[in-house]
Amino acid sequence: MKQALMMMALASAVVAGSVSVAEAQNRVTVRAMLGGGNEVPGVSAGAHGEALVTVDRAAGTIDYEVNIYGLPTGVVASHIHSGTAGVNGPVVINFPIAAVGQSGSFQIKGSARASEMVMRPEAGIRSFDDIAFAIASGAAYVNVHTQANPGGEIRGQLCPTTAAANTFNGVALCTTPARGQ
Repeated sequence: MKQALMMMALASAVVAGSVSVAEAQNRVTVRAMLGGGNEVPGVSAGAHGEALVTVDRAAGTIDYEVNIYGLPTGVVASHIHSGTAGVNGPVVINFPIAAVGQSGSFQIKGSARASEMVMRPEAGIRSFDDIAFAIASGAAYVNVHTQANPGGEIRGQLCPTTAAANTFNGVALCTTPARGQ
């Protein structure tokens, strides 16, 4: 009886460990440092920001938190675009803006479901997984558009901390230090 209980406990631990590994393979968090110099062409605005994006392939969601500091003119839109650094690309996820025209320092936070994403077949974005892989690999960026710079005021490439941190496919076209480093 005692041996059977030990075997059940061991089996539970193995299953719990497997769930953690599987969960890790379905979730990737990336980070972007936003600035006007990252825009194409560059913008000299003085605003900056940081974005954290978590892709959960199992849930079919992408959670985002964009912290914006010192935006001199009113925000009109913000999105995730498909595209590598230095290249303008199409919008694939729109962020709802609670207060269009807001300036200064504020946060845009939310979650997008697969059904809310914009497919861009001409850019190789045909499915949620295509968007997930682009974000996790560094082939997507966050852009904040304003009244003064409708093409984009601040931009930042979404990057994993290392290639190994991209558990989807191990590709990292860019890397960025983890928060606090």
